[in-house]
Amino acid sequence: MGIIRARAKMMLDAKVDGVSFASTLTLGRQKNNMTMKELSDLKITYNIIENENEGETLIYRSFADTFFSQYLGVKKLTVIDYSDYENADVIHDLNYSVPKSLKETFDVVIDGGTLEHIFNFPIAIKNCMNMVKNGGSLFIFSMANNHCGHGFYQFSPELFFRIFEESNGFEIKKVILVKHPFPGAELSQKQECYKVIDPKLIGRRSSLVTKSPLGIMVHAKKIDSKTIFSTFPNQSDYKVKWSNKSNLNITTVERSKTVSLFKIIYKNLPLRLRLWLSGSLMLRKYNLNADKNSYTYIGNG
Repeated sequence: MGIIRARAKMMLDAKVDGVSFASTLTLGRQKNNMTMKELSDLKITYNIIENENEGETLIYRSFADTFFSQYLGVKKLTVIDYSDYENADVIHDLNYSVPKSLKETFDVVIDGGTLEHIFNFPIAIKNCMNMVKNGGSLFIFSMANNHCGHGFYQFSPELFFRIFEESNGFEIKKVILVKHPFPGAELSQKQECYKVIDPKLIGRRSSLVTKSPLGIMVHAKKIDSKTIFSTFPNQSDYKVKWSNKSNLNITTVERSKTVSLFKIIYKNLPLRLRLWLSGSLMLRKYNLNADKNSYTYIGNG
């Protein structure tokens, strides 16, 4: 668990936009995974004046407490964890609901790589949402692709778009995918970032196949204190199909009347060749750089 450059920039951008980090909770104690050069560049970009006498020295793989205070303006940092092996302030198993005393307590809640390791994910994410003050923010930094076995789960962007909806008292500010060459994002300074568009707005499923590992970064804002998951989220493309069943049937009939030359040729190919061609077209389509309606490149971390 820790802070890489892309994650730091997302939070610093949020601070510039007015997000207060005064009272911040992290799931587990976070480590700094940024080099001195990266930290120096952030100071210049975000006009950060560092207090040399505050906290521990911010070196690579040291705890990131000083980063939170000096770069993000955290006045009170609280750490929640399953055990006290890294001196957590609050010991709690996030598979179970947090006590009332922790609800709506923090300006910001940060998951730097914990949720994918918790079996009871719906309760764990609900805990995170409940602990944010009204008007506060939740940041999630987790795994999206090619991290099988790292934790229990890898997460698709649409999961978070459907969780952080108005019905649950939240709105999405940003969802970003981070492409990096090695299994650990902290192992490389090359962090290609892609802004993700909500599949609900596009009107179709946004599938994705990648050769390189992908991380996911989410910034959601709490806009109202509501009962979370009073109804459970559904994938947006299914909701469209369920609500437009008759229209879809008509469309299918109309399409069947127009058979292109390609379809005639395709239909008469050997089955093995048809399957290969379909798979190749899907690989080309489900690509970060090809599906520009879903993913927009926004820079190297």
